[in-house]
Amino acid sequence: MKVPREKLEEIIRQGAALAQVELYHWEFGQHGRELRLTVYIDRPGGVSVEDCARASEVISGLLDTADPIPSPYVLEVSSPGLERRLWEPWHYERVVGKKIHVKVRGMEKTSYEGRLVRLSEGKAVVEWVGGRVEIPLAQVIQAWVVYEGE
Repeated sequence: MKVPREKLEEIIRQGAALAQVELYHWEFGQHGRELRLTVYIDRPGGVSVEDCARASEVISGLLDTADPIPSPYVLEVSSPGLERRLWEPWHYERVVGKKIHVKVRGMEKTSYEGRLVRLSEGKAVVEWVGGRVEIPLAQVIQAWVVYEGE
């Protein structure tokens, strides 16, 4: 089944804007036996259950009207959470100074955990127990914030 990703992106961005939240990330794919559209939203100060419900209602309405997905699917709207995944360069920029865990390919080690010092020229600079390492974002398999408590 071919779903136009650009059209989905447009609808989801419009819905997030109308719901007065920021689109953090979205994914569409097979999860077990069902198709799932997962939308992560954010806003300064964090996301409430009401924010998620409002965004879900608005995005669902827009999707129902445009009907870009020809098969049954589940729409899930949530916060990226405290241990949020990092997909885009701006996600890394927002968490400079925080502890992150990064799984990589094509480097000496397969994963690093440490403080994100900065993002520079497409590389995450991480201070970890072994020193400082520059991790090209193109080599990141998966990255997320490590919650340290308050």
